[in-house]
Amino acid sequence: MYECFNCGGNLKFDIARQQLYCEYCGTLADPYSVCKERDAEETVMPGGEEGEYEVTVFTCPQCGGEILSEDTTAATFCSFCGASTILDSRISRTRRPGYILPFTRTKEDCKAAYGKMMRRAFFAPKELKDETLIEKFRGIYMPYWVYTFEKKSGISFPGKKTRRRGDYLITDHYRLECQVEAKYSGMAYDASSAFSDSLSGAIAPFDLRQGKEFAPSFLSGFYADASDVEKYVYLQEAEDIVVRHAAGQLARDSVCRKYHAEAIGDGQRIRNALRPDERTSVLAMLPVWFLSYRNGDRVSYAVVNGQTGKAAADLPVDMKKYLAGSGILAVPLFLLLNLFLTITPGKILLIAALLAVLCILISNRQMNHILARESGEDDKGLASVRPVSGADAAGWQRRRRIRRTGSGTFLKVFGMILLMYGFVLVPSFLFRALGGAMGGGKTRGARMLMYAAVTLAVGYGSMRVFQRLMGSSGRESQGKKSFWGGHFKEKWRTLLKPLAGIVLAAVILLANPVSDWFYYIGAFACMGTVLWAILDIIRQHNMLTTRRLPQLNRRGGDENE
Repeated sequence: MYECFNCGGNLKFDIARQQLYCEYCGTLADPYSVCKERDAEETVMPGGEEGEYEVTVFTCPQCGGEILSEDTTAATFCSFCGASTILDSRISRTRRPGYILPFTRTKEDCKAAYGKMMRRAFFAPKELKDETLIEKFRGIYMPYWVYTFEKKSGISFPGKKTRRRGDYLITDHYRLECQVEAKYSGMAYDASSAFSDSLSGAIAPFDLRQGKEFAPSFLSGFYADASDVEKYVYLQEAEDIVVRHAAGQLARDSVCRKYHAEAIGDGQRIRNALRPDERTSVLAMLPVWFLSYRNGDRVSYAVVNGQTGKAAADLPVDMKKYLAGSGILAVPLFLLLNLFLTITPGKILLIAALLAVLCILISNRQMNHILARESGEDDKGLASVRPVSGADAAGWQRRRRIRRTGSGTFLKVFGMILLMYGFVLVPSFLFRALGGAMGGGKTRGARMLMYAAVTLAVGYGSMRVFQRLMGSSGRESQGKKSFWGGHFKEKWRTLLKPLAGIVLAAVILLANPVSDWFYYIGAFACMGTVLWAILDIIRQHNMLTTRRLPQLNRRGGDENE
């Protein structure tokens, strides 16, 4: 606590005034002019890097999380697990940041930004819009590693020009040289394993030009999280972004375009030449308004950028609201389709099967993300403090590769649609053509054998296409094993429901019964599996937008005012 010079009250940093302010007597003080005796006791960490400063550390007894404060009053609310409990406190020393970006958005600004975002969240649970919960927004300074890259040297890379002479193409090769003077600064990545990469990225960027030299008095009235992610974790990622941008800028130069430098090795030669000569990093404290919502054994977070007011949140879906809204929307859609489309029983069945295929794609992607999030694999900071090794590390890398390539892009969705049509229609058309050529009666057995052979051939081809679409190859046995033996092992119960509807639709379409009742019964059954799969998808979405209660050696607590 920083005592007021006049009345002995608590001086807190006032966002509007950008100074320390005493709410009892109105005294204002510059943050750099106020210090406690222990603020001056700075030590140097090994390696001669950042120093340390002394703070009060509050620890949550339920999740083990820690939060830093300059205030010694009891904190009664953990921001990271949502527990309402008295947090244990102790005096400790922690790494001193290089600079701090003070809050410029007040709590009222934060609540307004959150409210604006929630007005578009029609299916969000009503608890997330409750004023009592919104009042629990807390100002927390989150640690970030800020990287600077510099390149001041000459570089050389290959170029080429191709011209035609008669029937020949002649290619001339060149060595291009230039002097590069470039500097990139302000590449910020969160340095707390408790702050997910997805949320920190959603509220970026911060204008780091407004940063100020760190002084502990800036924390008065707020909380701060301690850094536990080392600077090397995001260094390569930040450098790659810088190099790609610099290479893009250089590739647009008229000389590089003339000699097609970017086309050689897909531009890798230029990127290698542009690797920075100097790399520096500094720890900074950046302002974030933080809110947690706990539901059973799951917790979701909402964050607001304390400088720009940009808001982001994990927003679960209320199942009742979603089903009611879908039912209301289904009525005009049904009437509209009934007016403009003539739907035959076969088309109804095909549409139902198509929806089932889309459910499989969406559900597969959701399950991949759930498995990655639950294990911490989609967060570099968290993975760095919970490293995997040996076979687990190899499996992780394989799963990451498969998740990336099977992420459900438009082309892959379109390919799966074509795959479904091919699997259902091609055998049927071939069977009818062969049946017409062979005739009936005695050739019925031969026709059935031909039908089975065609179905197996198309099925095998479809399976191979499916593997390619999902990022697996028969030649890559490790990736194949990872998908079918790893992720698929956890997902098959969920994917089996819409798959059963597709199989039923395929059987009916291939059998081509005379009575329309078979098509209608098949369509209703297939749509039943689709509805079941949609409910699963909603549950999967809610798992993605909530997280398991953190079990931390250190991290987050907050006060419930």
